[in-house]
Amino acid sequence: MAHYPFTNRPDLLVLTCMHALEGTADITMVCHHFNDNSWEFVCDGSHKDEDAILISIGELCDIDPTLHLLSDLPVGGCATRKSRIHAWEFGRIEGEDFYPAAASRMP
Repeated sequence: MAHYPFTNRPDLLVLTCMHALEGTADITMVCHHFNDNSWEFVCDGSHKDEDAILISIGELCDIDPTLHLLSDLPVGGCATRKSRIHAWEFGRIEGEDFYPAAASRMP
């Protein structure tokens, strides 16, 4: 791991899907949940319970270095993109609280 910009420890376990982990789909949605400060990194495909997997955030960033761009995603925020070559678009997770200090950075 060359550069790791997240404030979370690199061994923090995050949720991803097998599609993203196996490289059959790009990670297109990232959520930083307010209630438990957890992270979710998934593709835009259909998911079953058995598609979910826990992986360290450091290892996931090694697999997809473009995730480094999300290191300052506030709690309660989400980011989406069409594919790995597209820019991230930022928003709030619907129905979740959001830190007021970050409100000016998010639509």
